[in-house]
Amino acid sequence: MTGMTISRRGFAAGLAAAFALPAPLLARAADATARNFVEQIYGSYVGTAGQKGIPLEDAATIRRYFTPGLASLILDDQAAAKKRGEPPTLDGDAFVGHQEWDITGLNVDAKEAGSKATATVSFTNFGKSERVVIELLKVGATWRIADIHWDDASTLRGLFTKK
Repeated sequence: MTGMTISRRGFAAGLAAAFALPAPLLARAADATARNFVEQIYGSYVGTAGQKGIPLEDAATIRRYFTPGLASLILDDQAAAKKRGEPPTLDGDAFVGHQEWDITGLNVDAKEAGSKATATVSFTNFGKSERVVIELLKVGATWRIADIHWDDASTLRGLFTKK
């Protein structure tokens, strides 16, 4: 059996290539399960750095997290509200259901069934226990949110269909 030798330069080039490629691949791998997708979202709401959350300020961000149908409802509403000079129907954060938050004790449980999943997100917000249930659909190879059910029995999709 012949041994294969690798030059230092070849090893360094291979190592550089390995580190250059994984970022997009790891991002897709992180969303591989519904639970990972939801944990990634809610992770940006916990702790000092998490106070920013995920602002839904542009179409690309909205399409990144929501199914095409729900994204269209949100975007159409934002455009109509802007035209009227009024705030949009979603007057708070879609993921926590409030305008302000101080989230601790985050727990995500998800159950997948083919191209559908349901995630239950439990957390403490300003000392009060809360629960959010998220309906997810697989769009291509990635998970997207089809609806969000907040503790007060309202839903994200319901905000737009009541109009």
